[in-house]
Amino acid sequence: MSHSATQTPSKSLKSWTGEKFYFKGDDYFNDVLKAVKRAKKTVDFEVYIYEKGVLADRITKALLQAVRRGVKVRLLVDGIGSPDAYMNYGQKLKKAGAEFRVYHRIPSAFKVFFGIFGFLFKKNTVHRFKSLWFHMNRRNHRKLVMVDGGKIWMGGFNVSDDHLESVKGKDAWRDTGLGLTGVRDQVFSLAFETAWYERRDYRLWRLRRKRLIAWLSHKTPGYAVQVNTARRLRHKFHKDLLERLRRAKKRIWVTTPYFVPALPVFRALLHAALRGCDVRLVLPEKSDVPVVRWVSMSFFLPLLKAGCRIFEYEKSVLHAKTLVVDDWALVGSSNFNHRSFLFDLEVDVVPQKRSSLKSLERQYGVDFKQSREAVLSDIKLRPFWSRFLTWLVFGLRYWL
Repeated sequence: MSHSATQTPSKSLKSWTGEKFYFKGDDYFNDVLKAVKRAKKTVDFEVYIYEKGVLADRITKALLQAVRRGVKVRLLVDGIGSPDAYMNYGQKLKKAGAEFRVYHRIPSAFKVFFGIFGFLFKKNTVHRFKSLWFHMNRRNHRKLVMVDGGKIWMGGFNVSDDHLESVKGKDAWRDTGLGLTGVRDQVFSLAFETAWYERRDYRLWRLRRKRLIAWLSHKTPGYAVQVNTARRLRHKFHKDLLERLRRAKKRIWVTTPYFVPALPVFRALLHAALRGCDVRLVLPEKSDVPVVRWVSMSFFLPLLKAGCRIFEYEKSVLHAKTLVVDDWALVGSSNFNHRSFLFDLEVDVVPQKRSSLKSLERQYGVDFKQSREAVLSDIKLRPFWSRFLTWLVFGLRYWL
């Protein structure tokens, strides 16, 4: 995130021409499917979870139809998020002529055993083990769909029936996505291909990664896309986030399913509230990873004492990832946790239109009303075993 002096969406940036926010999975995937069905040249689909169900069946059918029309189709899923995607869909897609890959596939028990056995007889065993662990723990958490290069969908929506109200009814997850049209920026395709070629074609991976890092490292303040492919980029975006939080004058509104902030970010939120900034967090009352809620609650007491307001979303599972600082916003796949900062591949976008900011503000208003606001008395009355469990799982924060 850049720390330009202006806090308003810039009219001078023309990375794309159109923006559309989505707050329901049915709306998001209906538009994605329409675009795939009308695709003429390419469909690049990158997602963390590609889960067997009604939605995955529909998307796979549309991708197969696109292949038959002569469209180049590439589907990239994560090895942890989508362990069964190849068996359920990948084989059929590859047989039809589409390209399908798994990012950091889970190794078989046989490979794990002999891999560890081999480590014991090599020099620098500790260093090699750390490298292997970091590699396997690094996941592709991005959700990115590109059709014919100029149409893009991104945000928090996975390919899972959990996101569809038409399937799950009132239990459908609350999430946020953003559609972009008239895209002329190369950063999205460079990000996709950097992950696509990793561990497959070293030469192409190295070229794409080098171009992506150069592209993002030298962008002027106000640039609208963040891709954390390299360590230097992760530090750059983290530093810029802190700069924005520390300069915030009016408000900091955060929606995240996994609130486990790094200490500098936590302090920035505390200090912003203490100086009178309107700091509000929308967090899940129902979580798909319940242990994370216990970790998040360890931050509640000091935040509430500083004047922050915490809203626990009650309607369904909350999975949206958005941030508003004064009149600047961010939406994407990144969570407010250590995983997004340290390990996972993410992509986030700064909306450039005032209408987008207004749309996001309206949704915050809806979420506030559908949440229960936490109060100090509730936190102080929590039983000892509850507070002890929160402290215990807090030690796992770097992996959540």
